[in-house]
Amino acid sequence: MEFIQGCKRRDRIVQKQLYEKYSARFFGVCKRYMKNIEPAEDVLVKGFLKIFDHIDSYEGKGNFEGWMQRIMINECLMELRKKQDFTIYLESSNIQPQRDASALENLYEQDVLKLLDFLPTGCRTVFNLYVIEGYKHSEIAEQLNISEGTSKSQLNLAKEKMKVLLNEYGITQNKSV
Repeated sequence: MEFIQGCKRRDRIVQKQLYEKYSARFFGVCKRYMKNIEPAEDVLVKGFLKIFDHIDSYEGKGNFEGWMQRIMINECLMELRKKQDFTIYLESSNIQPQRDASALENLYEQDVLKLLDFLPTGCRTVFNLYVIEGYKHSEIAEQLNISEGTSKSQLNLAKEKMKVLLNEYGITQNKSV
């Protein structure tokens, strides 16, 4: 791929083109985790700098865009961990795991993304990693230094809070596009 070779040569024009092509997409990823625009922009820039600095470690195995996205997610998680200890901060809840985990299947993506801004950081982070990024609870637990049970609890809490928010804001699950 032209982007990879150009970035390996440290070609500033190619780096700028890569940034222009992917910055909007990855800003969306950063915004999901960071909640506010300014921190999301900061993490986006740090993520691209890390991509450019570590481009030589990309071996061509797997999808390049996926490799870059993983770097962005890791940058977001690093920034969140600087500000809080997930082992202490995560909300406790008496919510029991749902037997039917398909409650969110009927929601539209833009509705879910709007609701993420209203969730506490712990719930939002676990929800992003599990539902949107496809991480397993064991991987989330390792990334955030929490137990798998805490990850599951936070996911269920996020789902419950989102249901409440859906009702409060009049967003229905059967809304047509």
